[in-house]
Amino acid sequence: MLGGKLNRTNVRLLRKAIRHPTRAVLRLVLRSRLSRISAEEDRQRLIAYLSDRFGADGPALADEYLRYPFRQWFEERRASLEQFRGPYRHGTTGRFGCEALYLLVRAARPQVVVDTGVLYGGSSSHILAALEQNGAGTLHSIELGRDRREPPHDYFVPADLRQRWTLTIGDSRRELPALLDRLGTIDMFHHDSLHTWDHMTWEFETAYPHLRPDGLLASDDIHGAATLRELLRENAFPAFCRRHGVQYASFFNLGVGSAAGRQSQGHLVDRSLVAG
Repeated sequence: MLGGKLNRTNVRLLRKAIRHPTRAVLRLVLRSRLSRISAEEDRQRLIAYLSDRFGADGPALADEYLRYPFRQWFEERRASLEQFRGPYRHGTTGRFGCEALYLLVRAARPQVVVDTGVLYGGSSSHILAALEQNGAGTLHSIELGRDRREPPHDYFVPADLRQRWTLTIGDSRRELPALLDRLGTIDMFHHDSLHTWDHMTWEFETAYPHLRPDGLLASDDIHGAATLRELLRENAFPAFCRRHGVQYASFFNLGVGSAAGRQSQGHLVDRSLVAG
């Protein structure tokens, strides 16, 4: 009876909530926190930030994304995922985060990007689409792996974007240092893997020294908590930025830090860039 009244996605979520009540509570807390943030206001703040920080035409880039055929293709793929009959995880980056990453990469024009936590390729595909529009750049991704019954990691990555992409399967604790050593200097690092305070902090500490002087440090899920004990603790991204004197801004659930804000003394942060 209940299953007949709920769509397939809601039934899956209900079953997962019953099996993992702690995760369900954490998800509800995150939704509550995000409900107090206006996504449209933060979108306009992001557009202004890109114009001010990179000298880009933020409104034009936002309009470009809305008209981009890739966006329509992605939305169709997202809808088809909800009808997938096998097991899949509800961890794909939300619409705001995907658009924000696209706009950020288009404006900053990084040449070498590293991201962790691919899942089915939602955020990675938006980085790749922006690099393609820029006409230059490569993305190096690390993903822990998947159940063979799940959708593939490139589910959201069109075939014509994959030539810019290198995907490494393995634990970022082992793979990230080796990848960064091979690359040397990178232009942008985006965290979207395990969102515990310790793991996020470790990834930031590992990647930050490899960023070029004006490189970008980005993170998804900056308002979330991975455990009940972390609910009252400051998220690892703003904590890292403050500790290292990194200028940062937050847009909905995405954090963006600039290595240009490195300071040799003190840990001051440009508060004009901090949301809220």
